Amino acid sequence: METVSWHSAYSDIESQKREQLKGKLQRLGVADLPKDSVILDTCCGSGRALAELHSFGFKNLYGIDSSEHQEWQGLPFKLLSGDARQLPFPDNHFDAVTNIHSLHHLGGPGGTEAFIKECYRVLKPGGRLFILDFPASLQIRFVFWALRKRLLTWTPYLRNFAKLLDEEWSYLGPYLAAWKETKQHLFKGNFSIERFQQRFFYYYLCLRK
Repeated sequence: METVSWHSAYSDIESQKREQLKGKLQRLGVADLPKDSVILDTCCGSGRALAELHSFGFKNLYGIDSSEHQEWQGLPFKLLSGDARQLPFPDNHFDAVTNIHSLHHLGGPGGTEAFIKECYRVLKPGGRLFILDFPASLQIRFVFWALRKRLLTWTPYLRNFAKLLDEEWSYLGPYLAAWKETKQHLFKGNFSIERFQQRFFYYYLCLRK
């Protein structure tokens, strides 16, 4: 669970993150899906990614997160609390599953493996799994190290991002350290790789059942 400090730091950069999110979803390829697609956003948080998908014209939207959020009140999505590694949905139910900036929350390679298997189960044949997260590249490791040492905190955005790193490092650090094993689960399972793009900070991955 995020702390009060985490939420305070996130709220200070939320507007910039929302502006970035729309472009990230387009780059992933989610926005190109048919508008009647049934989509599940895993680790959906307060529903920001779902809200962007809704703005693209998608209506059949589901979200699951580890706990309920006050922001869910009144949202036109089907939202529930639960574990993304044990999805409470039937087989072959979704056209697409998304996981945005959240794979590092799932408990290391074992959690990733369980999550990938569950996504394969709940996706329809031909369905897609879209993942956006950090790779363990040298540049990412350096930038995160410098931010945590407060060496690159030149702007309010970077200062708040550094605070988020401090809050998340207990699981983000081990995730990066185990990236090679996690990558094996992503690329060597039953899914076929439809698209993979690694940019400076993020990787964009689309897997197809």
